[in-house]
Amino acid sequence: MELFLHCHERVDQGAGKGLSRLIDVVDRSGNPVETFEMMCAAIDSDVRSSVILDWIRKVESGEEEYVEVDGNGWVITLSRNDVSFEGLYGQGEGGNVSFEQFCFAVKTFLLFLANSSSDPIKVPLMD
Repeated sequence: MELFLHCHERVDQGAGKGLSRLIDVVDRSGNPVETFEMMCAAIDSDVRSSVILDWIRKVESGEEEYVEVDGNGWVITLSRNDVSFEGLYGQGEGGNVSFEQFCFAVKTFLLFLANSSSDPIKVPLMD
C-alpha cells in the first residue's frame, strides 16, 4: 500500500482560534491510516521546534541507546529500532513506527512549520 505524509492547515477552529497546522499519514484515496495515528497526534501536539532533532541525533549517533522525550501531551520513546508513544491524558500507548519513518515525519513537519506560505506538503512515506 502506498502511503503519504501529509502536512496541511486545519480548517478554521472558530471562536477566534484561527488556523493551526496538522500532520497525518494517508493512503492514495486520502484516508488516514490508523497505524500512524499516534505518531501524528504526538508530533502534532508536541513537536513545535527543532529540540526533538537533538534527541534524534543522540540516538542516531549512538550517544544514547534510547530516550524518552516528555512533551505536553505525549512521551515519545526513541530507539534505533523503533519509536513508541504514550499519551499523558488517556490517548493510549503503542503506535510503534520505525525510527526512520518518525525522523522523516518530524523533519518534514518542521519544514512545513517553517514555511510561512503554509503550502501543503504531501510526500511518499517510506515503508
